[in-house]
Amino acid sequence: MKPEQDPNSFAALFEASPKKGAPRRWRLGDVLDLEVVRIGKSEVFVALDGKQEGYIEAAELADEHGKPTVFVGSRIAARIVQVDRGTGAIRLSPVSTEPILPAVADAASPDATSQPQAAVVAGMKVKGKVVNVERYGVFVEFPILGAAKPARGLVPVSELGAPRGADLRKAFPLGSELSATVLSVDDRGRTRLSVTALAAAEERRAFESFVAGPEDAKGNAPKSTFGTFADLLKQKKG
Repeated sequence: MKPEQDPNSFAALFEASPKKGAPRRWRLGDVLDLEVVRIGKSEVFVALDGKQEGYIEAAELADEHGKPTVFVGSRIAARIVQVDRGTGAIRLSPVSTEPILPAVADAASPDATSQPQAAVVAGMKVKGKVVNVERYGVFVEFPILGAAKPARGLVPVSELGAPRGADLRKAFPLGSELSATVLSVDDRGRTRLSVTALAAAEERRAFESFVAGPEDAKGNAPKSTFGTFADLLKQKKG
């Protein structure tokens, strides 16, 4: 008889996943918007296409205290770093430890190009430094996990949340840190960011967590419904 296997071990989790083999279209370097479907002790599994799963080492999605930064249902952006043609296992590495904000990603411009090789995807939260300020917006340079060089994006004036007529050079001095979310990446690789969309999405997520109540017994945060605040208030009162 085989020794009893830890149900949370990589071997057990991988055995439980579909055995379809690695499709040829999965290429090293591809960056994908993926959903977390299972969390083990040392691996986090994500759905690739509904038929196959890939995995990320859990340590890559943990905070300084070792606690996971994602939960089942989270969407994350991750890069394919290994494809095992023999076993079909696909290993990925996150390009951000923060989950993708569905409210932003799902509302991304339909003409925005989602390129597999792009380093960023719509809905990603990024944090970087202001490197240039123009009358039409602020340029931010931010690091991407696993990338040799940092990426750069533009936060248009309308997405900064600054008062009308504000002096952008004073409000956003060079070298200052700024957090934003990716709104879109066009076919030329230009990244459009938003400070206001990030603030709104995080406020909504916090409110939904309050309405839904505490985390469940397994530590999974409740999935977001992304209804309006008015709808959520009605649900709470009801």
